[in-house]
Amino acid sequence: MPATDLAGARLGPSGGFLPACRPTDLVYFVLNVGDGDTQLLLLPADAQGRRRCVVVDCIRATKLFRLLDDLAGAAGLLAPVEPLLELVVATHPHDDHISGMAALLRRFGERHVGEFWDPGYYHTTGGYLEMMAELERLPISHLQPASGTVRYLGRVGITVLAPGTSLRNRFDSYGVDINNASIALKLDYPVSRVVERKADRTYVKLPTAQTLILGADAQTLSWSQVLVDFPQLGPERTAVTSALRRSGGTTPLNADVFKVPHHGSKHGLNLELVEAIRPAVSIVSSVREAGRYHFPHAVMQAALREAIDPVSSKPDTQHRTDDELMILYTGSRLLDDAGDDIGPLGSVAVLVGTGGRREVFRFGDAPDEPLDLARGRRLLTR
Repeated sequence: MPATDLAGARLGPSGGFLPACRPTDLVYFVLNVGDGDTQLLLLPADAQGRRRCVVVDCIRATKLFRLLDDLAGAAGLLAPVEPLLELVVATHPHDDHISGMAALLRRFGERHVGEFWDPGYYHTTGGYLEMMAELERLPISHLQPASGTVRYLGRVGITVLAPGTSLRNRFDSYGVDINNASIALKLDYPVSRVVERKADRTYVKLPTAQTLILGADAQTLSWSQVLVDFPQLGPERTAVTSALRRSGGTTPLNADVFKVPHHGSKHGLNLELVEAIRPAVSIVSSVREAGRYHFPHAVMQAALREAIDPVSSKPDTQHRTDDELMILYTGSRLLDDAGDDIGPLGSVAVLVGTGGRREVFRFGDAPDEPLDLARGRRLLTR
């Protein structure tokens, strides 16, 4: 069986997703849209029990709209609130990331889009020009962020990892590959900007935070700048790093969930980057076994596996399987006990909770099918 596929025994029964969602969860969806990206984050509920959303890229607008409608309907996870979409990010102007953005802006408009980000890279495609025409028509806050920009949405902290300022300065003058213009994001939850201390001035224990890194289509040039701008602090459990964390500092690139850059392109990551991130869950948005763009690439897969599960120098040692390493592909297939293909694994949802809780679900949808929340099946840990 292809390494990207999964045996049905690794999934729980259908219907487990909605009961598992807690108001305190950050819910991250990576939709199965083929060779492209559409991502949705449900922020934890506020004091009134209302959730707002973040959209990162959109190519199949109707699939995203159906999901939002279902979340607000029978699922009851979204209550009426303005703006519903607190932040919309168009990571870079390739059509496999932004072809549905104009439709999204037309549907939600100024009342339901709080803020819009794009990298500021001008492109000549119809999808980009249509998106920008809609954006300029609407009185929506518009930002073109660079490395180091930080935005807080309640207890969720969003840090822009890329593009670096030096790349931003090269967009129009020296030329930059459009993929390296990508806005790569780091999300931390739960975060505290003010740490309350006890009466004797000792530090109060901070909650266990989890981190997501969403890599967009950033490639080696961009990630090399990220590794400069966000250097690792070395061993995590020293007196220095513990004090830095208590004072609000963090080890920048370690992440629990890694949205693998550029759909598994061989230029999207290298061994050093993944060794710095050390993800517990890695998600690749691509079709199964080399689609139109030949993603996921074997070089990327080898680097990802080696960084997560280094092979020793002993003869005959091999990497654990992708499902054991929690490397997930939106385009992978579900197999029965005999190894026969019984359908798509489809979209991925990760519930990121407080106290280090994390659960992963699959929905069995093809790229051109809606995501049925009732079909969500939990990925069982080994």
